[in-house]
Amino acid sequence: MDTTDPSKRLIKGNNIWNLAIIDNIDFKEKTFKFGNIYNVIRGSSHATLRMAFQIQLPIEVKTGPEQVIELTAKTLLFGMNQGVENTLTIFQQIICKLLNLKKINEEFTYNTNFNAETIKHEILNKLDYGSCGESPNIVILEPGSNPNSDEEIFHVAEMYKKDFAMESDSFLDIVADEAIFRRLIKCREKWPYIRPLLGQWHTSKDFCSVLLVLFSSYRLLSLASHLGVRFLDKFESAIDYRSTARVLDLIWVAVGVAINIYVNKKEILFSEIMNDEKNKHICLKIWYLYYKWAGIWKAHRMGMRVGNFGLQRDSLSAAGPLYASAAKSNYTTAIAHFLATIAAHPQLEEKLNHCSAFKIPHDIDGGLHHVCFGFDEALETFGVRFIKGNVSGNVIDEKNLKNQIKASQSERERIDLLMSEYINDNSISHSERAIKSRQESLWELVNDLVAIFEMDNPLSHQLFQKYKPTEIHQEGLDRLIACYPNGLERIKGIYRQEVLKIENRNTKGRRAVGVVRTKVKDYNNQKKSINQSITMFLQSQQRDTDEILNEDYLPDTTNPQLKQKKH
Repeated sequence: MDTTDPSKRLIKGNNIWNLAIIDNIDFKEKTFKFGNIYNVIRGSSHATLRMAFQIQLPIEVKTGPEQVIELTAKTLLFGMNQGVENTLTIFQQIICKLLNLKKINEEFTYNTNFNAETIKHEILNKLDYGSCGESPNIVILEPGSNPNSDEEIFHVAEMYKKDFAMESDSFLDIVADEAIFRRLIKCREKWPYIRPLLGQWHTSKDFCSVLLVLFSSYRLLSLASHLGVRFLDKFESAIDYRSTARVLDLIWVAVGVAINIYVNKKEILFSEIMNDEKNKHICLKIWYLYYKWAGIWKAHRMGMRVGNFGLQRDSLSAAGPLYASAAKSNYTTAIAHFLATIAAHPQLEEKLNHCSAFKIPHDIDGGLHHVCFGFDEALETFGVRFIKGNVSGNVIDEKNLKNQIKASQSERERIDLLMSEYINDNSISHSERAIKSRQESLWELVNDLVAIFEMDNPLSHQLFQKYKPTEIHQEGLDRLIACYPNGLERIKGIYRQEVLKIENRNTKGRRAVGVVRTKVKDYNNQKKSINQSITMFLQSQQRDTDEILNEDYLPDTTNPQLKQKKH
């Protein structure tokens, strides 16, 4: 194993773009050491998994100095943009087309023979596909040590110099999740040619948390519970990305369909929903914002799936203010750095336009479309899981772990098996019964939402009795509306302070949430408090009743009885 040199598997060529990808990988001992196992903890071992994705571009990769554009505070990087607006319009048109809303003889009709999967396939057919070249060549390189310090991350990055035979003025494009991305930004002080790229799969995962935070007090949990989510605390924490994304997507579909049905019934223009007078249609406005903001998340996710870098970038630009308002300070800073890097390096943007995701050839509805994974998603799926399945024995010895990771590359064909295994999302059942059940739940939620939009007192609806929303009023709506403009100012401030460094760094208020956040435990504590109050009230009533009963049966001692003399 010591003699294994995986870098020999790297291909050479003038049109090869070497993309570095790193992530933490950890193992626990399979067995305990000899002795009393109840008094010891199984040891663990950490390493930095290093991979290279070699992408064949249709253009020649130029070596030497690249053009770098100087950015200013006026450079437009954040906020809503035409690309996202156009994509949201496509989403809206697809829903309207599938509903086929009609009014015949004063009777309002629409189709109900579609579901979230139908909308997804319609969207995929409308979007422009990117990353149309060959799938990248994957090489698992010699791993680094535990990525628990800036110095070790810098050392791991430097290892690519030798692997890629880099020139002194060539950029190292390296993809990582937010935690490592943050360290790589610091490493640029020592090596200015490190060019960190933010992993879009991890970013999409954190976008789920953004939506969960912003709408936690506006009955999002009630909607999730209605769709059958049982462990709301796990859903709230977005522990399983695919499951959480699935639920948020179903809610987005239900909300979008319900809004379209309602506004057509009431003959309200879709573009005028937010312009209605105050204290009117509060529920409608709240969920219109969810439909719009979750639409940005969906656009970003779909951009990743079709390999469309422009859509990913535009969606991330529009999403930045939401991260700031959800108190995602680290991600807000990372997004500011990432978008600035793209804007400052036009040659990098050109490469990403050719290949911004890992392409997996796959037919969709008999067509010739392909499916793409984010680069960091591909590393998690084809790298981390492959390595963990291929490393044997107790790997607490760091040297042994590194050697086994290096040797894993020699079984390259097993990656192909993993690719076929993970092409489909196995967390979703595709049986006819499961699809029918999901469609029924979806349309039940749609009907409930339409009914809620029509109610003068929506909080009285049965949907909200278990998890009562605390912010469905004008003040709560105002706070939600203010999230976007306030978040936009916050991310612009971070850009000036952290990226351009033209202002003094001020972290005050970065972790302030723009809305009132309500967690599952808050609902549970509230329910517990109510139950305790009811119990105490009942106990008090019981004591009062017992005292009254006791008074009825006790002798009257207020007027003492005279003793009768014995005769």
